[in-house]
Amino acid sequence: MKAIVLFVLFTSCQFCFAGGDTNIIAMSAWSKPVGTIHGHSLRARMIIAQEHSPAHTGPWPETEFYLELQNVSSAIGSPTQIYFDPGRGLHFELLDVHGKPPPLVGGGGSGGGAGACWITLPYDSTVRLRANMYGYGKKKGAGLLIQMSPPGMQSWDIQAGDTNVYFLSGTFTVRPPTNSVPRDFEAARAVWSGTLELPKMKISVQKP
Repeated sequence: MKAIVLFVLFTSCQFCFAGGDTNIIAMSAWSKPVGTIHGHSLRARMIIAQEHSPAHTGPWPETEFYLELQNVSSAIGSPTQIYFDPGRGLHFELLDVHGKPPPLVGGGGSGGGAGACWITLPYDSTVRLRANMYGYGKKKGAGLLIQMSPPGMQSWDIQAGDTNVYFLSGTFTVRPPTNSVPRDFEAARAVWSGTLELPKMKISVQKP
């Protein structure tokens, strides 16, 4: 009886989690952690969702790309400092099983891009960051329009009816600005820099 109760509780939790992420259409595995010489360690994963962000009032949902960062330092209590610059730090490749990208299609949208900023990530914490342009998307069932932020400006338009399965892979590189001067030695030790290899994420368009 006890085992049955535990199973029911576990599955209930799983359903609650899934219900809160109904707009997520793709999620990668976590990358391998990368640490600094001072012990600050970070890993990341990619998420694509199709919904309206809080300030978006257009008729169609946006195709939202998020990067989740997790502080997995093993023996550090002070928060890790990360210079998040998606337009320069994120580089991707989207290919099908035959190694071909989706066909080039002209598309449009309007909105700003995710800008650069410093992120403070405490020990054993996770943050989800919007990493692509705002205001770009398609109505549900019409495909996916993924428009990344400048200056990289990578873009993919997967049309409805495209039966190919695509895989998105890439890297996230953090290089703090050269004019940034930490306030003291401990603050300098907390700055994370390096490159995370983002695992392949399967993407396919939803049927109308």
